[in-house]
Amino acid sequence: MRLEKFRVQNYKKVQDTDWINCRDLTAFVGKNEAGKSAIFRGLSKLNPSDAEKYDGLKEFPRRRYTDEFESQDWPVASGLFVLEEEDRAELIEICPALKNAEKVTVTRYYSWDIDIEFDPKPKVPSSQRKQLIECIQNAKEQIEKLTVPDGKGDAFGNIKTAMISAFDSFESTLNNQPVDEPPTKAEIDQAINAIATHANEEWQKKLLDPLKKPFSVLSEQVSILSRLADTKKWAEENLPKFVYFDRYDILDSAIYIPTFLNELQDQRKGPKHRVTLCLFKHVGLDLQSMMRLGNYDRGQPFQDAIRRRLDELSIKANSASISMTDRFRDWWEQRRHRFRYDFQGEYFRIWVSDDLDPSDIELDQRSMGLQYFFSFYLVFLVESEGAHENCILLLDEPGLHLHGTAQAKVVEFLEKLARDTQTLYTTHSPFMIDGDHLENARAVYEDDDGTTKVSEDVWPRDKDTLFPLQAALGYQLAQTLFISKKQLIVEGITDYWLIKTIDEVLDSRGYVSLREDVILVPAAGVTKLLPLASMLIGHDVEIGALLDGDEPARREGKKLIDKLLSGNDRRCLFIGDFIDGKTHAEIEDVFPEETYLSAVKEVYPNIKLSFNKNEMEIESVVDKVTSFFQRKNLGRFEKWEVTAVLRDWILEKPDTIPTSVFETMSQVFEAANSLFSTPSSEKPTC
Repeated sequence: MRLEKFRVQNYKKVQDTDWINCRDLTAFVGKNEAGKSAIFRGLSKLNPSDAEKYDGLKEFPRRRYTDEFESQDWPVASGLFVLEEEDRAELIEICPALKNAEKVTVTRYYSWDIDIEFDPKPKVPSSQRKQLIECIQNAKEQIEKLTVPDGKGDAFGNIKTAMISAFDSFESTLNNQPVDEPPTKAEIDQAINAIATHANEEWQKKLLDPLKKPFSVLSEQVSILSRLADTKKWAEENLPKFVYFDRYDILDSAIYIPTFLNELQDQRKGPKHRVTLCLFKHVGLDLQSMMRLGNYDRGQPFQDAIRRRLDELSIKANSASISMTDRFRDWWEQRRHRFRYDFQGEYFRIWVSDDLDPSDIELDQRSMGLQYFFSFYLVFLVESEGAHENCILLLDEPGLHLHGTAQAKVVEFLEKLARDTQTLYTTHSPFMIDGDHLENARAVYEDDDGTTKVSEDVWPRDKDTLFPLQAALGYQLAQTLFISKKQLIVEGITDYWLIKTIDEVLDSRGYVSLREDVILVPAAGVTKLLPLASMLIGHDVEIGALLDGDEPARREGKKLIDKLLSGNDRRCLFIGDFIDGKTHAEIEDVFPEETYLSAVKEVYPNIKLSFNKNEMEIESVVDKVTSFFQRKNLGRFEKWEVTAVLRDWILEKPDTIPTSVFETMSQVFEAANSLFSTPSSEKPTC
């Protein structure tokens, strides 16, 4: 079975999650205390691997407990499972009436009762004890009307008396039973036997056998109900186990084997026994035999038999070390680690070296991230293949203490794990969310009444809940920055709109446009210029910058030149250097002032622009309009709306745009093209 969706109700702060669709790997994202753990723990007890049942006193919503808990048996967790081909084959063998069943819904209650319903529901006629009584009454009426062969009247008279007497007694017994419940197979068989015992001779069989038919039909109906009950039992027995993890213990790097084995035998398992057992199982080492190989009488001469035992111990440990080194390499790529397992008498130790430092260092002296991931890897890889086969993993905050890139590796690990074992996990880290597959994320948040809600399509407005989702999306978008190795940075999104739009029409009008191998990148403000440029250069991206000519842009441009461009000022262009008499010009000043103001009037038709003397002296048209809005208390001047109008004019009616705009931007692009190296097989677009 595969979990398609689930629902949790009446559990801690969860009132009702409604049905939540699941994938092979599903992330539940939300802030602390949003209720993620409650959802997982409530779901896990649908069929828990740890056999822990619901505790209404502690788990039923506290505010409702006194007034509501005793009023009914409350449902908690429900799961809708898709039946695989093997499942359907087994069900049909048990009950052919389920030949069309494709799914099964399972609901667990606080009482530990369980409801199981197949979809589509099988068509089963209702069967009640009163139907058996009606069959008996009809049989008695038919017996009275039977016509017997000549010469058999006396013999049949005795049979009729005996049968009616038996039916009367049986009917009286049945009337003392709940008539609305299904009859038992034994009760139906008793009615059939009341007829069959008198049908010994051929004439008797011919006369009485038709009386058995209604009882046989009822028996078949009851048999179907019985087989349906068997299928529900099968569903409960074959329901995947929910394995809930909320602790991720770190492996000890030094283990005293006798103590460890004694604790296992005495059931005194400490928190790290689980991962230690997984370690030895994963590499195929038996501690008992390894300890025996290392024990010998050190007072005796060094015999060949002893040497062979020590060789076997060393070879097995070395082989296991190589195996772990090879397997771990596929999961942890920050460095290439080499593991060495060392048996020293009754002690077992783990040493780790790497490609940067060949020194053997104890595992517990390495980074917490490495220790965590190594332990994490062991537990889930081993247990998902062994004891937790046919299970669904519920992982509460895996990778919590890892660095962001290591958390991304955890997600990759979970993706591989989910190929065989359906996995659900909670997180509040953006690095634990696959930005390429946000459809796998479910937002968990607190509603206004303090209860837990889950959304899988429309994200909630809660900023804390949205942050990891937004960050994951932003991080994924940021990765696209590194696709092109030649990038021209502009200040903001409105600059990008205008420059990109003009570039699109220049080619068709015979002007120089931006090279095809150079992409425009908005920096989201001139103050973000240096960090963005630094990040791009760090990824071997060849950059240039096209900035406004105002003081902030020239100041930040100088920082870029001095700090990152080795003083090469030709790699940073300023719009003001391309417009005569406007050294402080911004990108909007490429347009004649009257053109730009026409666009302003289209956006603000009810505002009459009338600049005073001070405003008339402002060089930048955007600053001029902004100053006017402030003086008139007109609110914020939304220059992006004006930019949108200019963009539409350029694309839809380029002939109305003054030729000077295209000529100036052609000069800008010609200069921008020269900023970048030109491969021998490629020339700038001109």
